[in-house]
Amino acid sequence: MPLTADALPLHAGPNETAAGSLIREAERLWPTLLHLEGTYPGFTSWYWNKVIPGLSRGTRHLFWVGSLDAPSAVAILKREAGESKICTAWVAEPERRRGHGRRLLEESIEWLGEARPLFTVPAERYAEFEMLMHRLDFVETARIESLYRPGVVEHVFNGSLVLSLNT
Repeated sequence: MPLTADALPLHAGPNETAAGSLIREAERLWPTLLHLEGTYPGFTSWYWNKVIPGLSRGTRHLFWVGSLDAPSAVAILKREAGESKICTAWVAEPERRRGHGRRLLEESIEWLGEARPLFTVPAERYAEFEMLMHRLDFVETARIESLYRPGVVEHVFNGSLVLSLNT
């Protein structure tokens, strides 16, 4: 459902569709997300071995803006015992600065039921997220070097990442 009359529709997973349908939708989103392997080595394995099964169990959730074949933005969430996390928040370059990231994160917060879910941002994207993190009242709790890539700092917001690595 759009947040404004001129916004693209924001689509969601298990609450609106059956798990099997959501998995098919996740499969259609995959070609757009494949490039994230460069930012997060192991992203491919994580997506197919953690996200897809989690969609079936209802512990993972997807939001996207636009069509499945060419989404403008995608969020991947995790809600399990003791952990609420925005695992992925991606917005296509031509669509940035149009409010899609804010919409995705606000909807993510609502689905997770947590005002300050765990979230990380790589150093090269920190400036892009800084104002949004401030607006959402996210608190930077750690900076971890070489977490996902050698020599690259990952900024951690709203908690500890130690228990959630590779999940």
